[in-house]
Amino acid sequence: MSGDPAPASPGGAGRTGGAGPGPRRHRRVLQIVLAVAVVAAGFKLLSSGVSALTGPPSPSRGALFGTWSGPAAAPLERSVPLRVKVPSVGIDAPLIRLGMDRDGAVAVPPMSAPSEAGWFTGNPTPGERGAAIIVGHVDTDYGRAVFYPLGNVQPGALVVVDRADKKHAQFRVTSVEVVDKGRFPAQRVYGVGEDIDTAQLRLITCGGAFDGQHYADNLVVYAQLVGSTG
Repeated sequence: MSGDPAPASPGGAGRTGGAGPGPRRHRRVLQIVLAVAVVAAGFKLLSSGVSALTGPPSPSRGALFGTWSGPAAAPLERSVPLRVKVPSVGIDAPLIRLGMDRDGAVAVPPMSAPSEAGWFTGNPTPGERGAAIIVGHVDTDYGRAVFYPLGNVQPGALVVVDRADKKHAQFRVTSVEVVDKGRFPAQRVYGVGEDIDTAQLRLITCGGAFDGQHYADNLVVYAQLVGSTG
């Protein structure tokens, strides 16, 4: 599915904008609605792995893996992301728009396009204040996909998102987490119901044990904006 989903307003989470208590409460309600939708994505998100035999590289399930901290850059204005790059693990992929599917979960890129990742239009664009979301398959019927090497990424690694405004938003990975899909931490990952003052990015794919049809876990890479060029 492409285009902006109905609850696009949660993309403004954390914006000050002079909103009073009434609008803020209204925004929180919309965020809670989105949370209900994305919790479902925790069960469905990137669950196909039909070609894998041993599974992709992935840390063990459990607590946050590693930490990196540094000064955050000031958020950027909204701009459509075009490409995501994680040089340390060889990821360089075009981005497509993702809305929500018929079940109210975050949509995923088409299985027929394993080299493409997608950004969720219901959250901020990468570089804006709040939590931007990029998802990609780890493998498909066609073999390894765009985020297959994501499990090798380390805290402190650089992530670059090329944007339509010609800016290259630069992020640093702050931590990596592997979570059971049945217990997907939607609020933490999507920033739902939280006021986030900095520009954050989440990269999400599959991980963990593979049963021949599905992966048991989701791999979530957390990153924050540290600068931009262009």
